[in-house]
Amino acid sequence: MNHPDQPGGEVIAAVTDRAAQRAKELGADGVVESLRCELEHQPRLGRLIRVVAEAGHQVELYSTRIEADPASGRPAVNVVHAYSPAPPWPPTVRIAAVVPEDPPQPEF
Repeated sequence: MNHPDQPGGEVIAAVTDRAAQRAKELGADGVVESLRCELEHQPRLGRLIRVVAEAGHQVELYSTRIEADPASGRPAVNVVHAYSPAPPWPPTVRIAAVVPEDPPQPEF
């Protein structure tokens, strides 16, 4: 297996049960699945939030914003994912949270 930062390298990407449930509630399950597929090829997609140690391994936390879809009524959402680069092999990404953006507040 190639390293994900090299051409042809991929990671295993998954959505946690809680994130999948929340995405479904928000009508964002399709776009979250599309993001999961994209993360298999580009695990460092989005804005780096922080790097933490988990069980002695480096984990990078990222946030990705997905625009709203007014036609379907889906709000804009922020998706948080954790990338665990190798070692250990294989590198993994897990989508851990799907959070709706607050709607804009009317000005008074």
